[in-house]
Amino acid sequence: MSAAATTRDDLTGYAEYPGWSHTLHRSRPGGHLVLPGAYLKWYDIRGAEQDATPAVSDRARVFLRAEEAAGRLAFRKEFGYVLLHRCGDNHFMQVCVWRDRNELVQAIYADTGDGFRPYEQEPGLQLAAQDVVELDVTGHERRAWSLYLRSARDTAAKRAYLDDFDTERPVG
Repeated sequence: MSAAATTRDDLTGYAEYPGWSHTLHRSRPGGHLVLPGAYLKWYDIRGAEQDATPAVSDRARVFLRAEEAAGRLAFRKEFGYVLLHRCGDNHFMQVCVWRDRNELVQAIYADTGDGFRPYEQEPGLQLAAQDVVELDVTGHERRAWSLYLRSARDTAAKRAYLDDFDTERPVG
């Protein structure tokens, strides 16, 4: 081990996040969004003490319809889900689809008060994916998709996947 290497016992400075405290959120199924190229399950996520924002959900659905119509979201007759996550006064939206059988791809948008726009990532190879709260719902969706892949993938199996929402519950 080099002199600059840190020992396993010296974890000072790692993942400490001073002044921040982790709070519970709630995930709530919000029905479906059916687009010409995608059939999406909808989830609203917010702090456990935050009120629902149905007007923002409605605006987000209109936005996604316009994104697909303009060709900025290119769906291929896919299934997936949307996570609309309220963070304070801001909203982040992940549009996730199952592509090529077993790959999850996503587009990320943010609304910081002036409408939804593509989320501006920091440059580099390490890109934002989902936070711990969003991953709770994604864990459910991964299991539901795996069940679908192991099924006959017929109409009944498709309906079973689309009806298999994560229940409203605390997440994160």
